[in-house]
Amino acid sequence: MNETLRARLLAAGPPLRDLAAGRIGPALPVAWTAALRLTRAERDRLVIFDPTVAPLIRPLSDAEDLAPWHLGATGRWIIAVPASRAADLPARHPRLAQHLATLPTPPDAGSTSPWWLLPAGQERPPEAPRIIVSGSMVAWDEATGPVGGAATVIAAADPYWLAVLASAPGRALLSAGVAVEDMPVPEAPGPARANLAGLALNAATLAARRDELERAVTRRLVADFGPPGVQPGPRLRRWWELSFAELHTAVNEELHNDIPERYRPTWAEIHADERATHADATARLADLQRAIDAQVAALFGVEVGEL
Repeated sequence: MNETLRARLLAAGPPLRDLAAGRIGPALPVAWTAALRLTRAERDRLVIFDPTVAPLIRPLSDAEDLAPWHLGATGRWIIAVPASRAADLPARHPRLAQHLATLPTPPDAGSTSPWWLLPAGQERPPEAPRIIVSGSMVAWDEATGPVGGAATVIAAADPYWLAVLASAPGRALLSAGVAVEDMPVPEAPGPARANLAGLALNAATLAARRDELERAVTRRLVADFGPPGVQPGPRLRRWWELSFAELHTAVNEELHNDIPERYRPTWAEIHADERATHADATARLADLQRAIDAQVAALFGVEVGEL
């Protein structure tokens, strides 16, 4: 982005820090998050032996799961122990304390002792709904647990800000290295603002539903044709890009199994229907993105093609 265009965009409105004062901050540190996050199965194993530990293990919104407009639902959890619970942790929750004792200390753990305590100021997760930004990726998150990883979080967020940040001008500025708190937010008439907020929420909802469709079909393929414990490979995780013949081959190669001949017509129909649903969602999401890009670009006083 040239400096002239950058200056024009930055002058289009007040910086986000003025509108979200005190509500913009970093997610939990990357290494700390990586060390303490759990899968659902790991979380369940800790809780089944000590149900009282459940409040110290929270659902995690992880920056690694960020996708355009939404956060992928991967079932991650994180151990979140506030400083006030550290002293009596071994006595009250010996299994959790034992688990923590087996974890290697992250390289950037800092001087906090013990290292696995929630960082100062992070005892309360950012208030939902949140906008999570990592690089030029912008997502809407309505969860209430901690947010971790390489990301900036805007708490108690306005969906109009989501439209601005996730638009073509917003992504261009983020790609150019503009900090989230410095992002300009153009003024908009009430109806235009409400329309953009609605479009952004629709995009976030549609992206999340498409994501769940992708995961649901993959889960069904594994459940129907995979032996216990098998994981789908890269082709089955992107089943909507395959013809049925290619899907059949992927089941053979990635699940080490076959689709029985009597089930192939049924699965061919299922696959065709779900591919059509996915294609429709993708087309609708593209339409929403184009509408948001054009409307926000006009508020910035530029054309999308200039970005």
